[in-house]
Amino acid sequence: MKPTVALLTALLLAPLTALHAADAQNSQAKPEPVRPAFFEEAVLWQNKEENAWPYHVYGLVRSAQGTLLAFAEGRLEKGGDADPHHLVVKRSTDGGRTWSGNIYVERGDGSFWAANGQPGKLECWTNTGPVVDEKTGRVFFFYALNEGTREQNWTRVFYRYSDDDGLTWSPSAKDGGRIEVTHLFADNPHGWTFHMPGPGHGIQLRHQQGKHADKNGRLVLAVWHRRAVTANPRLYGVSMLVSDDHGKTWRRAGDAGVGHGMGEGRIVELEDGRILLNARGGAAVQDGKKINTQKHRIDAWSDDAGETFGKPEVRTEFEYGGNGCDSSIQRYATTTQDGRSLLLFSRPADPTRRARMTVSLSGDEGKTWSAHKLVHEGPSFYSDLVVLPDGTIGLLYGRGQSPNRHLPDHVAFARFNLAWLRK
Repeated sequence: MKPTVALLTALLLAPLTALHAADAQNSQAKPEPVRPAFFEEAVLWQNKEENAWPYHVYGLVRSAQGTLLAFAEGRLEKGGDADPHHLVVKRSTDGGRTWSGNIYVERGDGSFWAANGQPGKLECWTNTGPVVDEKTGRVFFFYALNEGTREQNWTRVFYRYSDDDGLTWSPSAKDGGRIEVTHLFADNPHGWTFHMPGPGHGIQLRHQQGKHADKNGRLVLAVWHRRAVTANPRLYGVSMLVSDDHGKTWRRAGDAGVGHGMGEGRIVELEDGRILLNARGGAAVQDGKKINTQKHRIDAWSDDAGETFGKPEVRTEFEYGGNGCDSSIQRYATTTQDGRSLLLFSRPADPTRRARMTVSLSGDEGKTWSAHKLVHEGPSFYSDLVVLPDGTIGLLYGRGQSPNRHLPDHVAFARFNLAWLRK
């Protein structure tokens, strides 16, 4: 065995400490010790695994006990956004070296619609929004039920939770199988009827200061919204779903408005306690004029734990091909060996198509990005990032070209360290 692999294995299998658990989602890792650069990658979901294809729209978290949970839609039939989907999760207890088979959180088998008076219709369970409560260890998983038509007029929003690191999901089928929270979005001021949790992981606040210090421990998940596909304008936007009692109750908090076309959004807590929302761009109406930001990312900041957001800014240094793409943002560490706070950002970086999966690094809380490291040259799609206690970085992403140019052929999980990213 090569020395670098031996060192990595020893670190991954070391017992997790309480400090590691506390660092799990926001300030992810202790400063990484000096070690040789390494990169490893393997296929996590194969083409047509268990008769689903493609596997698309991902969420990735590390539990309080150190288990990695990778979520995805297992798409059926033609694989479109409104076609039937399963929702599945795979587990890894060794830092992403090996993974379980599919665990089904929801099956698009027709049972829900049959119980609700529509036999023969298969469910389009969609989107993946996991968030971990580090104090209780409970893993929440938010998702939606798509109407299942081309118009996609509405969704219903649900969540389930796991107290055994993703092995089982509650409520059980005999208890209804899920908890609905669609009503939380009914009074939104924009006429949104289509609500999609995530995609990607939520966070638990831990750097709130001053009058907002009591919000440390708050669970926060981004949810993107719009009107029906046939509406003009659709009024894309992103709001925050929050809980201050470890998930016993949830409510809709602030949104970033509809003037910039913000769609699928990711959040990260900054050192000073602000929440940075980084979202996919799209069509919008701004000051009475139509605009389209789909080739760029859009940032907005909240300085009150997600209750309100300031005016968004278009980040033109990121250029996307096609109609944009979901991306991931993740804190690496609050303090590294050189005394800097680091953020990670993953996205397909080709300006003409969904390709060139790239991970970038920010040492100034997202103001600028550098160390743009190419992970995969070819077709690349949605992604999510996680950081392990030893400083290893995990990247889950769609890879390879399917017949539909907007969808992947299979899903990969890459592991690498900061030395490789900076090399």
